[in-house]
Amino acid sequence: MQRKHSFRSRSIVFRLYTQITVILVILFAALLLSNIYSLQVVQKNIVSNSEHTLAIYTESIHNNLDIYAKDLIEVFENQADFARDYGEQYASSGHTGDYFKELRLINALKSKMSNNYASDGMFIQIARDERVLTLFGNRINSSNKLALADELKHQNWIEMQVQGNQEGQWSVVEVNHVYYLFKWISYGEVSFGTFVQADHLISLTSREAEPASQFVLSDQDGRILTPMSSQASLAKKDLDMTKQELGNRYLFVSRPIAEFGQITNIVMKQSMFSGLKLIQWLIIGLGAVSIIVVPLVMRFIAKEMLRPILELVRAAKEVEKGQPAFPPPSRAYSVEFMKLFHAFQSMVHEITRLKIQSYEEKIEKSRAELKVLQMQIRPHFYLNAISTISSLTYQHRNEEIRRMIQMLSRHLRYMFRAEQMLVSINEEMNHVENYIRMQEIRYPDQIFYMTDLEPEAGQVRIPQLLLQTFVENCFKHALTYGELLSIFIRVHVERKTDGEMYVHIVIEDNGEGFPEAWLQQTASSEMTRHVGEHVGIATIRRTLQLLYKQDDLLLLSNGEEAAGAKIDIWIPVPDNSSAASGMKVGEV
Repeated sequence: MQRKHSFRSRSIVFRLYTQITVILVILFAALLLSNIYSLQVVQKNIVSNSEHTLAIYTESIHNNLDIYAKDLIEVFENQADFARDYGEQYASSGHTGDYFKELRLINALKSKMSNNYASDGMFIQIARDERVLTLFGNRINSSNKLALADELKHQNWIEMQVQGNQEGQWSVVEVNHVYYLFKWISYGEVSFGTFVQADHLISLTSREAEPASQFVLSDQDGRILTPMSSQASLAKKDLDMTKQELGNRYLFVSRPIAEFGQITNIVMKQSMFSGLKLIQWLIIGLGAVSIIVVPLVMRFIAKEMLRPILELVRAAKEVEKGQPAFPPPSRAYSVEFMKLFHAFQSMVHEITRLKIQSYEEKIEKSRAELKVLQMQIRPHFYLNAISTISSLTYQHRNEEIRRMIQMLSRHLRYMFRAEQMLVSINEEMNHVENYIRMQEIRYPDQIFYMTDLEPEAGQVRIPQLLLQTFVENCFKHALTYGELLSIFIRVHVERKTDGEMYVHIVIEDNGEGFPEAWLQQTASSEMTRHVGEHVGIATIRRTLQLLYKQDDLLLLSNGEEAAGAKIDIWIPVPDNSSAASGMKVGEV
C-alpha cells in the first residue's frame, strides 16, 4: 500500500493535479488581494477627491467670510465717529433716540445687505440692553430673528474677550440651538458687527454634494455647528464622539478653516464599495467554473500528453540499454510531440557522434599527458646538477652547495607533484625562476633574466611546465659558452578584438632564434605530429588545443634584427577568474 502511494505521488498526473491546484489557490489569493487592493484604491481616491473638494469649499468659505468682514470694516470706517457721537447723545439724553440719525445708520447697513454676497445680518449696538440697530438677511426665519434680536440686545460686545476676534477669527455663538459666526468691532461704547448662520455658510458651497456624502462644520473644540443627517445615528453634537462611534461605517475627511474651526466630509463606506460587488461575484463565478473545467483539462492532459511522454520514456530506456537509434513513435501524436520525437532521434545521433569524438579526444589527451610525463624526466639535467654539486665540493663552496641542493629539491617536488596538470602562473613562474637560479650556479656571470608579471594574471591556471619547456629550450639552443644569455618573460592581461580576455605570455632570448625552415614547418598542419628535438613545443601546442579548443594560442617567431627567439602564448581567462575583473587591460 505504501509502495502504491509512493508511485502515485511520483505520477505526472498527480503532480499536475497538485500544481494546478496550487496555481488555482494562488490565483484565488491574487484575486482576493486584488479585491482588497481595489477597496484600498477606491478609499484612497475617495479621500483624495474629498480633500480636493474640501480645499475648494474651504476657499469659498474663506472668501465669503472675507467679504463679510470687509463689509463690516467699510461700514465701521464710514460710520464709526457718527455712531459714537450718536451713542454719547443717546446716553446723555436719557436714552431718547434721534430717528434721522438711526435711519442713516440703518441705511448704511442696508447698503451692504442688499447685494447677493451679504451676510445673514449686521448690527450696531448703541447702548447695552437699550438700543441695537439690526438688519437681517432673507435667509433668517422669523423665530430665529426674534432670538437673535434678544441676544444682540443683551450681549455686551465690548466686554467679550475673544482672543481670535482680533486676529481675523470669528466667534461661535449658540442662539436658540442654532450656531452663528460673529465678528464685531468696538469703538468707545459703540459696537459694529456682522454674523452668518453656520448652516447657511456650508449650504453656499455644498449644494451639489452626493446623497451618501455630507459636509459639516465644527469649531475648535469639536462642536458640530451645522445640522447633520436626519438619521439618529448621525445626530451628534461632538465630532470626535461621532468619529469614535461611527468610524467603522463612515469615512471622515477633515480640513481646517483658520477663521473658526474645520470642515468635514462624512462619506458612507457602503456607498463607496457598491461598484465592487461585481468583482466579488466574478471571483465566485471563476471558482465554480474552475471546479468543472479542471477535471476536463486533466483528462485531456492525460490522454494527449501523458501517453506520448510515457512512450518517450520507454524509448529513452531502450537507448540507455544500448540501442544505437531512437525508436519511432507507435502512432501519430500531436505536431509538437512528433517534433519532439524527431528532436530526440537527432539528439541520440548527435550524442553517439560526440561520444566517439570525446573518446578520441581523451585518447589524444592521454597521449599528450604521457609525453609531458616523459618530458619531466631529464636524466642529463639531473646528472649535470649532480656534477655541478660535486665540482663545488672540491672548491669548498658550501653555501652554493646548500643553495643548489635546496633548489634541486624544490625542482624535483614540483616536477613530480601528484596534482592536476593545471597550475597557477605564480607557481609556474616560481618554478622557472628556481630553475634559472640553478643554472646561474652552473654558469656564473653568463645569465641575465627579467620577469614582468602583472599581479592580476598570477592566479590564472595554465598547463604545468608550459613556461619551463620554453625556458629549457633557451638554455639548450641559445646559450653559448663565454657569452651572456638574456631571457625576458612578460605576463600581462589583454583583450583581443573579439572581446575575450586573455593572459598574454611573451618569452624572448638573445640567441640565434628558430631556423626559418623550421618556422615554416610549424605553420603547416603537420606541426602537431612533429617529433625530434622540438617534441616539447609540439606537445605544448597539442595540449593547448585539447584544453582550450583553439588553434591560435601559440605563436613562434624570431625577434627583429636577429634578436633571438620569441614565443607568444595566449591563455583564455574564464569569466569567474579573479583576473577578469578590476584590472587594466590592453587590446590586441
